[in-house]
Amino acid sequence: MNLTENEKRMIYQVESTGQTAILNELAMTCRYAPKKETRNTAESLLQKLRSLPDNECTDLVRDIQKNYRLPPGPKTIGELLAEARQASGAEKLSGHDIMALERFEPDTRHMAVFDVLSGEATMGDKGERMRLFLTEQGYRKCLEQQDKGHIRIRNHAKVMGGNLRYDHKDHDL
Repeated sequence: MNLTENEKRMIYQVESTGQTAILNELAMTCRYAPKKETRNTAESLLQKLRSLPDNECTDLVRDIQKNYRLPPGPKTIGELLAEARQASGAEKLSGHDIMALERFEPDTRHMAVFDVLSGEATMGDKGERMRLFLTEQGYRKCLEQQDKGHIRIRNHAKVMGGNLRYDHKDHDL
């Protein structure tokens, strides 16, 4: 697929991991971006990515986010964050973004990062690594899924007012 430099820059910054979420993120950019040029780029990308099957769309986004290099010059905060993520080699997780609104909900008490081991898991798809912000009840369900062998919790933190208190440092994430 032929993408313009501006389209590559936009994909480089996308936070979402699945096609539907990627398309929704771009649709929000079309709607709310202050610059007409940015809105036009997002509209063009939407047309191109809608025509792709889910796996091809997500593979294209992952490839650009892994291999694309920003040209020299001023960068947006989104580009700087994407650059830092790329340089760290950190894997992008499915589920909730680290600054998701769910993190700040008053009844949120836990953050769990886990691998989905089974197609029978009620959270995520087999092979995914996910982050979720959970209530007490949600975390109990997460533990039940682990006891059944459907998921493996890799990292856990207690959440208090949006602040994370990790149980222990996880070096293999």
